[in-house]
Amino acid sequence: MMIIKNWCLLILLLPSFMFAQQMQIEGIISDDEGVPLIGVNILRVGTAAGTTTNFDGQFSLEAQLGDSLSFRYLGYTAQGIRIKEPVEAPLQIVMTPTSELIECFIEVRVVRLPVNVKHPAPVMTLHEEDLQRDDRTSIRPALNRVPGVLMHSGALNTNRITIRGIGNRSPFTTAKIRAYFNDIPITNGVGETTLEDIDLSLIDQVDIWKGPTGSTYGAGLGGMIHLKSDPALYQTGTRAQLEGSYGAYGTRRLAAGLQFGPQKIEVDQASWNLKMHYHNMHSDGYRANNQYDRQGLALIGSHQDAKANITTLLANFVDLKAFIPSSLNREDYVNEPQKAAFTWGRVMGFEDSKKLLLGLSHEHHLAQNSSGNNVLDNVSSFFGTWYENYESRPFNILTEDNQALGGRTRFILHPGGDPAVSIQAGAELFVENYDWQTYRTDNGRQDTLRSNNTEVRSYYNLFVEAAINLGERFRIEAGLNSNQTKYELTDRFLIDNQDLSGEYRFENILSPRLGLLYRLPNDLRFFGSISHGFASPTLEETLTPDGNINPDLQPEKGWNFEVGIRKNRPGSRLNYELTAYSMPIKDLLVARRTALDQYVGINAGKTLHQGIEAYGQYTILGQYAPQKQLSVFANYTYSNYRFDIFIDDENDYSGNDLTGTPPHVINWGLDYNPQGEGL
Repeated sequence: MMIIKNWCLLILLLPSFMFAQQMQIEGIISDDEGVPLIGVNILRVGTAAGTTTNFDGQFSLEAQLGDSLSFRYLGYTAQGIRIKEPVEAPLQIVMTPTSELIECFIEVRVVRLPVNVKHPAPVMTLHEEDLQRDDRTSIRPALNRVPGVLMHSGALNTNRITIRGIGNRSPFTTAKIRAYFNDIPITNGVGETTLEDIDLSLIDQVDIWKGPTGSTYGAGLGGMIHLKSDPALYQTGTRAQLEGSYGAYGTRRLAAGLQFGPQKIEVDQASWNLKMHYHNMHSDGYRANNQYDRQGLALIGSHQDAKANITTLLANFVDLKAFIPSSLNREDYVNEPQKAAFTWGRVMGFEDSKKLLLGLSHEHHLAQNSSGNNVLDNVSSFFGTWYENYESRPFNILTEDNQALGGRTRFILHPGGDPAVSIQAGAELFVENYDWQTYRTDNGRQDTLRSNNTEVRSYYNLFVEAAINLGERFRIEAGLNSNQTKYELTDRFLIDNQDLSGEYRFENILSPRLGLLYRLPNDLRFFGSISHGFASPTLEETLTPDGNINPDLQPEKGWNFEVGIRKNRPGSRLNYELTAYSMPIKDLLVARRTALDQYVGINAGKTLHQGIEAYGQYTILGQYAPQKQLSVFANYTYSNYRFDIFIDDENDYSGNDLTGTPPHVINWGLDYNPQGEGL
């Protein structure tokens, strides 16, 4: 507990700075017959900043992401919008006459294409409509439509995500890729992520950073996945949501939600919202010993005061029991693919786990300039996780108990002026206590104790990032991340007269990032970036077969060199992105199997990851978001990954291809939206 208190104290004492995106919002306001409205009052909620429409119904106002704008005109319904995404096209606001002043709020979601236009980095976004293309039992199909990303599923409870080939050496889990849910880490202390803990009914948007980011979200070698749930502060009244699906092999899923809000939204007044979600999923499975049951309950609450400071509460509980058919040899796979592995089927191997994620975040506007624009903000979050698991396996029984605490703080500095400069900095601190025991198994029944261990895993990330816009065409971004990771192992099973206790502290790793973006004619954007990333081994990988810590094992480290061109403009029929990259990596970590359930890590020399990624979307009908929209999309990934230098004892694997990633992947589809986007 002393370690955790010290980390939390550091969070409170750390000074840092950060930036929020400024933008110029333009638009036209008219009545429901298309006649421009003159003198409409537009106010930036929570500030003194505002403007009015001219004789053509036009207005222009400086704002930033997360701001709310209110529109008032005598004799017309008052409206409000919240800026949730970058707005590049003029807003079209239609106000309707009314005999009484009834206030309503709508949300601005102008840019719905997956290609990110702002950052000089490979970032793609999955919106709600992208996630709803599939049966909602898994996020796998949506992720696999992102070029460079592959999600493999051995079963509903056994998944592995790789980005540009990073992570495909991890046998049974997602590793070397950071993941967050509403700014709260869902990656544990050894870099492993279980994305399926978050049900799709909770997710409104997924941001995917491919390759090292080297800034505010760590410097994961493979990249970062950020799941986001909309707090929907401007929804009024009570709403209910129900969705379900039924499929082959007894697969069924039910998700239900309730959302509560105030009966009326008052401009310049506090607002609140509360969401409750429940989901239940069952599958008999394609194979023997493959049953799956998961249920979960989530609560997301948000409150915004009159000054637009926002507090968000998150709680997510998951109860899972899944049987494990395990892997088959080639003969059984060809002839009897539905059978379970003999040893796992004999003991009816399974895992039975419960997991709770709690988080509290607060966004506070600390200072404003004379014009009423925010110049210094802070976003801080505190989070904790609890996890317990019982796993019956043919070679032993594993019990796990895990608790973690941590926090993030980010300060936002955006002084304004010309050129537009932004600075952000902060820290993320994390401490995890992991207790695990193994027992002998008697045909699936727990027998005598074989091992008893406690691991304390901790890390901190310090980050700083700056951006400068030189005119309307040129943008420069630079970032630096500093990481310190530490493991402590306490062996509590001393009957065998062998104490495996020890400590492993990695050297501080600095990961820089530099990106350049240039806006070409016809709204084309050329970008290039150089970034550094790393992946630390797990504590188990640092242990030799006899249980001693291997001090020579090193984290993976790599540099990513990237160039690309993109077009993402609302109203354009054709939008696309084309990217080429090369990422040399040294000390690639490979898990060598030494016995059942026993792996040791080795550094595999040097590898080279290089490839080309392309995405395109063409709107056949409705590029200006009318009532009907028809579009086609396609993406292509070329991957060329190989061992540059890899000598393992007397075996030389240099020049061999890295397994686990196909060299060519193509996806395409057709979208038809009869409602359109609109406002």
